[in-house]
Amino acid sequence: MKVSPLSKLWQKSTYTLADIIEKFTVGDDYRTDMALVIWDIIGNSAQAKMLHKIGLLTQTELSGIEKALAQITERYLSGKFSIALEDEDVHTRIEKELTEMVGEAGKKIHTGRSRNDQVMLDMRLLCKDGLLTCLESLVSFALELNDFAKKYEYIPMPGYTHMQRGMPSSVGMWASSFVEEIIDNIRLFESIYEINDMSPLGSGAGYGVPIPVDREYTAEILGFSRVQSNSLYCQNSRGRIEMKITYWLMDTAGIMKRMASDLLLFTTQEYGLFKAGSKITTGSSIMPQKRNLDVMELIRGKHARFVGILNELVALTSSLPSGYNRDLQETKKLVINSFDLFIEFCGVMEYSLSEIEPVEEKLKAAMSPDIFAADEAFRLVTEEGIPFREAYIRVGDNLDALEKLDPSKTILNRKHTGSTGKLNLEIYRNSLENISDKFKEKREDFYLRIIELLSGKK
Repeated sequence: MKVSPLSKLWQKSTYTLADIIEKFTVGDDYRTDMALVIWDIIGNSAQAKMLHKIGLLTQTELSGIEKALAQITERYLSGKFSIALEDEDVHTRIEKELTEMVGEAGKKIHTGRSRNDQVMLDMRLLCKDGLLTCLESLVSFALELNDFAKKYEYIPMPGYTHMQRGMPSSVGMWASSFVEEIIDNIRLFESIYEINDMSPLGSGAGYGVPIPVDREYTAEILGFSRVQSNSLYCQNSRGRIEMKITYWLMDTAGIMKRMASDLLLFTTQEYGLFKAGSKITTGSSIMPQKRNLDVMELIRGKHARFVGILNELVALTSSLPSGYNRDLQETKKLVINSFDLFIEFCGVMEYSLSEIEPVEEKLKAAMSPDIFAADEAFRLVTEEGIPFREAYIRVGDNLDALEKLDPSKTILNRKHTGSTGKLNLEIYRNSLENISDKFKEKREDFYLRIIELLSGKK
């Protein structure tokens, strides 16, 4: 078997590695890590500043490293930076480049740091960016959905239980139910964001290092809210935090999946309660009349990817012993893909809303007399003083005698909080705008710090 000497971060003069082992252990890392280049550059910048602060890098060495990192950034942004299989990962590639560009100073950058440190930091930064971007996309979609609910607030529609017509509802109630669920999920988001927003840098390989690294300093300049304190927990949390993030993405995307299922049903010829525009429907290769809302089928179908990613993360992390294990290498690509998919979900759903329209005449026609049965029972209770159970039986025994009520008046007559006549849609908008403002500040602060690090200003 061919064996070749390799230049790795872990390389010693006596080490060689077989090609078959190299390919297997590296896997797709050298490709996946292209998504981590900027974050690794930022981490190196913070590390260099900290080493200078504690006296392990001179000002000249720090300036040289910062200049070299700026050049690597420029090459990456212009598409001229690459990672080869023999590099293993982004961390090796950048340290190699630094050493080639600034000599001995480049060899000092790894002082007090493990690759585990680096990859955890890179992923925390990537996840922070990903979470902020996902929230921005989600809030944008939710605001558009709330506007949709407001536009069609008082258009009646059947309310279904067990897939059968049950009671009067409205388009506004249907649409805003998803808005409120999104707002609830954003409350979970805040906790998950906080858990991710802590710096693992300086934990070494999980047991600290015998030099006075200033973890608080690097956490501050990187824009983290705090230091992840216990060095071993830093290692043990890898994959676990990503699992929590992915669960949130899967669960929140599930709201969109349910909405997609509703729209697929309501746009069938049999229901005809909504219609979809030509910009979001496709045709058939054999049936000329077809207009398929398959974008919603794919929202429903692609949600399985979130489930698959989450299951893989659970399987990867559930039986590991304490400390770093190479199994965790497999988590990176999963998390990156889940962010990309979620942002795509939000964009597709938001755009589709502009092409979805309720068919008012069909909605009102679907409100057959039987759907007002509960209303009649409550009328007997309030107007004639009949006990509800007796009224229920009386109406149930005489369904053929029910008359169709005015659907529009019926939904307006429901005045309690959360009913069709009092949806309080302005409360949802205010909540979403407050959330957006809150995280806008976090987003601006985070990116400002990133820009400062990339420019060498801080």
